[in-house]
Amino acid sequence: MKKTIITLAAVLLLFASCDRVRQYLGKVKDPKGTKEIVAQTKEKDSQASLRFEHLKYISPDSMVSISADVPTTVGTPLADSIMAYVGETFEAFGTIYAESHDARQAFQYAGEGIHNQMTTEIAEAKAEYSAEELQEMEWMFKWSNEINLQKEYDCEHYITYVNVGDNYTGGAHGYHWVLGTTFNKETGKRIGKEILKNTNSQAFRTMFQKELLDYFTESDGENASDDLKEYLLIDINDLQISNMRITDKHFVFQYQPYEIACYAAGMPIVILPFDKMKPYLTADGLRLIGE
Repeated sequence: MKKTIITLAAVLLLFASCDRVRQYLGKVKDPKGTKEIVAQTKEKDSQASLRFEHLKYISPDSMVSISADVPTTVGTPLADSIMAYVGETFEAFGTIYAESHDARQAFQYAGEGIHNQMTTEIAEAKAEYSAEELQEMEWMFKWSNEINLQKEYDCEHYITYVNVGDNYTGGAHGYHWVLGTTFNKETGKRIGKEILKNTNSQAFRTMFQKELLDYFTESDGENASDDLKEYLLIDINDLQISNMRITDKHFVFQYQPYEIACYAAGMPIVILPFDKMKPYLTADGLRLIGE
């Protein structure tokens, strides 16, 4: 009876995890649902614009599902940088594409490679249990891996991708993530914290921490705390800005599960409009946003 109760609890946690990640697929938004960033491409006329194709692989048993928006032509700094980004996410893709220059074929091989590896690992894990034990824990081997590299925003000066995924390889729940990457269209380089300044100032920290506190308190009602420390797993003095991407008139800072808060807190997010970020941007940063 005790083992059954534990198993049921674990299943409920797994389903809860899947529900949380579904809200990020197709439409990227914060888990509380109050601030939304529509994950659709908004293209403007630009000499640096590229055409893209959507590649997708789904294994026959649906255990593996991967997709990516990739340039249809390469040979420019931007296109080559994006292809390198796809190759870093799907290692086999980068290796095979370098040899064949056939993106579709490389993506198919990458998906098959992920599926074969997971199938092998499942077989090895099952070998450690008896037939009777496997009957009770069959749900633990319903592994899955979903990774989507989708173009979130495309404008004159930059293009932003999000890596949205969910992975389950046994245990009480899976792991999900949303990671953003912004590319400079002119140079092809990835845009990072080098375009920020004075982020250690008291003014920036106060603004940032207020937005982060709002994330935690929006659904807490009367139980909400006005002290950000109550929600963090780390010392507030160690809090750093994380995973920055640029969308339409916003800078987005996305934390992953467990990065700063407990799993139940989801993926804390801070969304700051350009107007609030201008004092904290370098000259290069201001040019990127059209200032």
